[in-house]
Amino acid sequence: MSDEIRINRQPNPGVQQPVARQETAAQAETEAAGGPSKMPWVILAAIVLVLIVLGVTFRDKLFTGTGGEKSAMNATKPSGYQAVFLTNGQVYFGKLSDVESSYVTLKDIYYLQVGPAQGSGSATNTPQNITLVKLGQELHGPVDEMHISRSQILFYEDLKAEGNVVSAIMKDKAAGQGK
Repeated sequence: MSDEIRINRQPNPGVQQPVARQETAAQAETEAAGGPSKMPWVILAAIVLVLIVLGVTFRDKLFTGTGGEKSAMNATKPSGYQAVFLTNGQVYFGKLSDVESSYVTLKDIYYLQVGPAQGSGSATNTPQNITLVKLGQELHGPVDEMHISRSQILFYEDLKAEGNVVSAIMKDKAAGQGK
């Protein structure tokens, strides 16, 4: 019975069939040398290590934008005043502090007041008169200091000393109105 020829039958799952193995010369050399080459992994690990060291070393300059040299944009002298833009559309100008706490402090505060231009008779397409007002002159007489929740601040920006708002603040202070 062992001389029978079996046609269209699946091989017995318990019996392992011989598989022909073909080797290239390079595979034979690497196996003879102790396995596949690990050089690409060593190079990759070295590159990752260098990137991590560079990232840790320069993280402040990468993520805060405070690079070593000042660019032409930062060459202007800051005034010490900031414009604070709130979520309700209001903008205040003043000296900002405690920006890391949950409530920031704004002192020496000014804001813009928009009204119709004087001498305009028509209500349509009326030019608007924009004036800078010192906080504290309102009916309720607030103190010239504000504590603003950080969640209500969209963003703030430093004002240049030669900007229009800072120039108007300096003129107001020189006139003795802004104390």
